[in-house]
Amino acid sequence: MNNKKTIMTVSALFILIFHLWINITKSINELYIRQLLVVGVDMFFFLSCYSIGKREIKYKEFIKNRILDIYIKFIILSVIYYLYKGFDLLEFIKTILGINLFIKGGGSFLWFIPGIMIVYLLLPLYKKIDNKIYVPIITIFIYLSVCILISYNTYYDEIFILFNRIPIMLIAYYMGKYNVINYLDDKKYWLITILLLTIGFAISYISIVNRIKLEWFYDIYYLVYIPFILGLIMLLDKIKDNKLTNLLGSITLELYGLQMIFGYKIVNMIYLHVNNALLTNVLVIIVMVILSIILKYIFDIKKMIIK
Repeated sequence: MNNKKTIMTVSALFILIFHLWINITKSINELYIRQLLVVGVDMFFFLSCYSIGKREIKYKEFIKNRILDIYIKFIILSVIYYLYKGFDLLEFIKTILGINLFIKGGGSFLWFIPGIMIVYLLLPLYKKIDNKIYVPIITIFIYLSVCILISYNTYYDEIFILFNRIPIMLIAYYMGKYNVINYLDDKKYWLITILLLTIGFAISYISIVNRIKLEWFYDIYYLVYIPFILGLIMLLDKIKDNKLTNLLGSITLELYGLQMIFGYKIVNMIYLHVNNALLTNVLVIIVMVILSIILKYIFDIKKMIIK
């Protein structure tokens, strides 16, 4: 990706709006758009897996950097969350070890962080054995088989929030590994981008409005969103990084963490004072961004002290 910060900025704002937006109307179109913004998570998975596929990975150094840059912050945010909520040592341990991801799925605090850490741990290892055509074929077969088997046992439903992102992760990984985008000239690039966005909008709208579900394939909509995700990433990658995206793209973890700790409280406080949904939404975004910048500054100071 040439403009990663732009994609990260939009992804982070998507997730913020998905979680904290107060609906202005009761229109099905607004509900559809808000639901669709869940793809912000998939876009982060895409960027991570694309990067792993594209570049050489020194495994130990790579994992060490991910722990220092991401996991330590996750632990600190988890401490803040459980102190704010009422400290529960067992729940805290289950959260930071990623156990709650498999028990509660999206209900686990900052589930995305243990999820992406699993990707960081496993995908570079997968890359080492990915030297034959049968490797991705076997991988896809195993994925589909497990999906179908688990779909009939609702006890494991929660894991699909991560598990059904495997297809977009594999697509991103192989796009990076084989440098797919560089094979496209401008005409083909824009044609594919427009087709993916158009198809993605159409099938996602149909699936959301009609609440399509398959008993034999749980949470199918994660797969339905894939064309839209790819088209949107290709579109955003043409928007050059700038000072604003560099700033917002650097506070994505802080923004994600703070919204899940204090976001709903801040929304309620602002709405009680302004009593206007649109104004509340705008102010919430501004407040969350400012708080995230402050938190990043604190994290950066601590990182400098540790070094």
